[in-house]
Amino acid sequence: MDKLPRVTVFGLGLMMCGACAFAGPADVPIIFQITTNTSFGTSMFVLGSIPELYNWNQVNAIKMVPSNCVGATCTWTATIGIHQGIGYEYKFVSRNDCATCYSDANNVVYEPPANVNRSGSTAGGPPAPWNGKTIFYLSSWSSVSLLYSNTVTASFAVQPMVAVGSGRGGTEKLWRVDGINHAGDTNLVFVFTDNQGHYDNPDGVGGRNYETPLDAAVVEDGQVYNYWPPAFVSTNRIETFTLSSTNLASRTIRVYLPRGYNENTAKRYPVLYMHDGQNLFLGMGPFGCWNADTNANNLIRFAKMRETIIVGVDNSSDRLCEYSPPQPGCTNACTTPHGDKYAALLINELKPIIDSSYRTLPDPDNTGILGSSMGGLTSAWLGWAHAETYHKIGAMSSSFWDCYPIPSADSKRPIRIYLDSGDHDAQGTIGSSDSLLNTMDERDNLMRDGYAFNLDLDHTIGYGHWHNEQWWDVRSPRCFTFLFPTSDEANTVLDTATPPRITNFQLAGSSNIVTWTSYRLRTYAVQGVTNEQYLSSMTWSDLFTTPLPEALLWNYPSVGVSNMFHFLRVRELSIPNWPN
Repeated sequence: MDKLPRVTVFGLGLMMCGACAFAGPADVPIIFQITTNTSFGTSMFVLGSIPELYNWNQVNAIKMVPSNCVGATCTWTATIGIHQGIGYEYKFVSRNDCATCYSDANNVVYEPPANVNRSGSTAGGPPAPWNGKTIFYLSSWSSVSLLYSNTVTASFAVQPMVAVGSGRGGTEKLWRVDGINHAGDTNLVFVFTDNQGHYDNPDGVGGRNYETPLDAAVVEDGQVYNYWPPAFVSTNRIETFTLSSTNLASRTIRVYLPRGYNENTAKRYPVLYMHDGQNLFLGMGPFGCWNADTNANNLIRFAKMRETIIVGVDNSSDRLCEYSPPQPGCTNACTTPHGDKYAALLINELKPIIDSSYRTLPDPDNTGILGSSMGGLTSAWLGWAHAETYHKIGAMSSSFWDCYPIPSADSKRPIRIYLDSGDHDAQGTIGSSDSLLNTMDERDNLMRDGYAFNLDLDHTIGYGHWHNEQWWDVRSPRCFTFLFPTSDEANTVLDTATPPRITNFQLAGSSNIVTWTSYRLRTYAVQGVTNEQYLSSMTWSDLFTTPLPEALLWNYPSVGVSNMFHFLRVRELSIPNWPN
């Protein structure tokens, strides 16, 4: 409790930044395009002044895809999600396009004139309905302030918190602070202080600061929540059982249940299915471990990842054939692919058991598939061939040397997909042994199919990384936050911080126009009564119900209703499968 806030920033040799992973519904798709000629073996890239364009970092520039080529002249295009309401500068560059080239910062030729940048901006979107972010904190301290990273001054600032209620007993109180930075910012860094030289950093994470992308959050016992947690929250746990398959060998299934699963009995959870279950969780695996449970715990702790059930499916002695997609061309790893049987095991045998035994959200929007190596290959195939089941795909260090399960110029499917690879082999030699170029080709297929960075596609190269669990452990947090960000679910702390309300009511001709604040993933009903006097008991009629959940972080819908209704109200409809 006495650790000072840590402000040092460390970097890895990895194309990784917070805004370059899934940033949520505030991103605007921007098309970057240039028609130019390139020499053989070179491609066009784009980079720029903001995190989504990698802050001018040459080795992280985003490769574009060519089309409409006439000789050496092509139109190069990349669609990239840019956060709303910002201006940026950018440039197109040509780079040698090879596995040993991408990590070379000198491998770049800027478009002329070299000292002039292009510029662009994104529309601001609806203004935030409140001033800054809101943090609630449960503590027995008699005085509390929030020490946070101020985006205006680029330094840490102090804001006193106010006691707004009692806590869980004894001297504990519920503290609140409002107006921190800006609503919609992708990350807030902070710690708490008792104003007497003591600090509360989250326990068990090496004295690091709290972080969260949330606009309203509750902090309890070192954990950040986007809902009001119960007084006691159990830690994660892993359960195991044996799946007896009718088509393939029986195998062990390991189920990671996130924090609070025991107490939040009304909540249902998204599910991520992962291959090679023997190597997934802490302390497992003869060749190393993904530490998927630890990585998920640390991300969930800061509400960067949804509380997610992770199902680890052990492989069998027939791993190569089970993970081989049953499509033409996918025969180098196994001459008789059993990928169709493995798909049946996952979809028809395992998933019904998981959905009946645990409180899952069984729809495809809340179901993901993730693996590495041949497991990455089969994840890409499973997600593409069975989009009726999986809308989240993670393909790490995938064996795309075998084949490309996602073809170019195919119909786009409602999936979100993460791809990556290292650029070294196991001996530390830079090269293509981790299928770097093959992964880049599959990434290009997705871009041609209409996928956009930061929206439904993420791709990264792990510089200095090779093909093993050590590096899948390092890169998996980016994959987790892209596939299962907390922006994919409603934040019910907003109901306390900034309750939904009618923001405008006026008479307009023969109709009343009602405008209200609409929060992401909520639905609303406009109700009215014909009474001319407001009574303690009235029968309200539904006049309008929002047809779909709100897609933006916030919005201001309007609807006109007959002026025969003298009193109007907007009610938020219930959020299913949520603790409060």
